[in-house]
Amino acid sequence: MEDYLFFNSLRLNLINLESSSHIIDGKTAALDLFNWIPLFILFISSQYYLKQQSQRYLFSKYLISGTIPVLISCIMQYHFKIYGPFQTLFGLIVIFNKKLNFDGGVSGLFSNPNYAGIWLSISLPILLLLIFKYNQINYKKLILFFILTLLIYIIFLTLSRNALAGLFSTFLLIFGLKKFLIFVFLIFFLFLSIGVLEPFLNLKSLNLIGEFQLKELLYKLSINKISNIFEITRIKIWINTLILIAQKPIFGFGASTFPLIFYNLTSLKIQHSHNMPIQLAYDYGLPISISLTFFVSFLFFKSFIKIFKTKDLDDSFLSNKCWLAACLVAIINHINDITYYDGKISILVWIILAGLKCILDETSKTLSSEIKIE
Repeated sequence: MEDYLFFNSLRLNLINLESSSHIIDGKTAALDLFNWIPLFILFISSQYYLKQQSQRYLFSKYLISGTIPVLISCIMQYHFKIYGPFQTLFGLIVIFNKKLNFDGGVSGLFSNPNYAGIWLSISLPILLLLIFKYNQINYKKLILFFILTLLIYIIFLTLSRNALAGLFSTFLLIFGLKKFLIFVFLIFFLFLSIGVLEPFLNLKSLNLIGEFQLKELLYKLSINKISNIFEITRIKIWINTLILIAQKPIFGFGASTFPLIFYNLTSLKIQHSHNMPIQLAYDYGLPISISLTFFVSFLFFKSFIKIFKTKDLDDSFLSNKCWLAACLVAIINHINDITYYDGKISILVWIILAGLKCILDETSKTLSSEIKIE
């Protein structure tokens, strides 16, 4: 796979890609390799540090510790109107804290609410993993519950549909359908209670969620466009991208060419296809897209089967489910959006995949041992 990516990059450097009299420099494709090849190496190397449950638990603590600044930045942005950008290390580290629009979601230190949303929604099942570690209520578990409440609250403030999909899919996978329905009922009951009690308790002064943001959230969750599905912007983007892929199915158009070529086709200013398999097919061709999609899908579904087979055999079943849920969040997000090109997120995604590979190996050994005993 790395050889194919390198060859494709070399090909684009040797020939100029022309589209509607615009010449696109093939060197951008070479730079884009840094989004992939180093992370393939990270996937392989990080498995050494995630082999055991204790190692994954340690990583979980570091991840949630690193998520606390994200939560603080979102609170600063939404409640205290503290806006950036704040830079350090000569611009290497940037805390964006952009000024909010009346209907905009919080993004905190990220540049976009969807980026903040996927970070928080991947962190959610990892946080549950830490909570499940404690069988009894103590101050550590109470602190983790507080962080959990704050994290869920800020996921709603991002107004990101993908983040909400990650939230609900996490609870469905970890707790099952019955408890999931109870959770959904409690969420809607909470919103209903806020509406009923607002005139009496002056909840607006707390500014838990602004009226405009609440309306925007409800609008994004509405499904009134399903009857005219081909008018949905996301569907239009996918269809037009597939038309482009059909023109160059083997090698693709090359990385970083999408905005210009898509604009020439549709007159729409879109940065990417909002679907990772489709984007990979456009950038590098169908062979790469099919290979990577198959690899991630196979890893997820094989792990899913193995994890649930060890339900009564492995004490780490619950924590393994949490890790599996984090992978599910990443997959769902990249079916409907692409947040991968933020370096923090791509690194996190490949570490989570590496941990899942370690869990797959671990559960396979557990099942093999059980068969031998029988």
